Amino acid sequence: MPTNTSAKLNGKVAIVTGSSRGLGATIATHLASQGAQVVVNFVNSAEKANLVVSAIKDNCGEAIAVKANIGTEDGPQKLVDETVKAFGHIDIIVNNSAILKVEELGEIMTANFDDSYAINVRGPLLLVQASLPYLRDNGRIINISSTSARAGYPGLSVYGGTKGAIEAMSRVWASELGPKRNITSNCVGAGPIMTDMINDDVEWAKGMTVNAPLPRIASPADIADIVGFLASEQSHWVTGDVINANGGIIFY
Repeated sequence: MPTNTSAKLNGKVAIVTGSSRGLGATIATHLASQGAQVVVNFVNSAEKANLVVSAIKDNCGEAIAVKANIGTEDGPQKLVDETVKAFGHIDIIVNNSAILKVEELGEIMTANFDDSYAINVRGPLLLVQASLPYLRDNGRIINISSTSARAGYPGLSVYGGTKGAIEAMSRVWASELGPKRNITSNCVGAGPIMTDMINDDVEWAKGMTVNAPLPRIASPADIADIVGFLASEQSHWVTGDVINANGGIIFY
């Protein structure tokens, strides 16, 4: 267990999907720095996941790496089983895994649609469902959404649709899990983030932020800070909401 008694998340167990690199890795290390025991989830990047775990342990934290594809029907249950085997319970779920492909309406491929909804929508649903017997009262569900859920950015019919779906489900989870178990469910509505997800579309992403009050692409740490707040007791009165972490991008 982490020894920092001032850490906000001591004694909490957090699952962060897609956390071997990029935003997920930053979220995992941030939660660990606050005292959480963290499950670093990966599909193919075992070496990178182990590096995240090592970095957490080097800073006196506790973490394990679990290979599980939440886009498959059995992946979410495997992730839950391995988490409970290692730590006994769950307190925080961060649904971060997602895929994004820019395709204009006439170019959308069925395979992209199916894969995107399997990973971005069905996966979080099955993960939360599988976690319910082990998710402790006063738990936190944090879903990484996007400004594209509410803004009509060209080329994001599929991705924006999946993020609109996760925001809708998140509100339902808040209403179902709050009254009896005091579990909160929220989304972080992120704008463009400088990760490998947009490596091939940096100029496109810059165009989304050019007129924002804070006109830059976010760093992963910008988003991890908001996730850390939602994971903590400080957010106990926030649920069913979307916190926009996008530098003030105006929706159109």
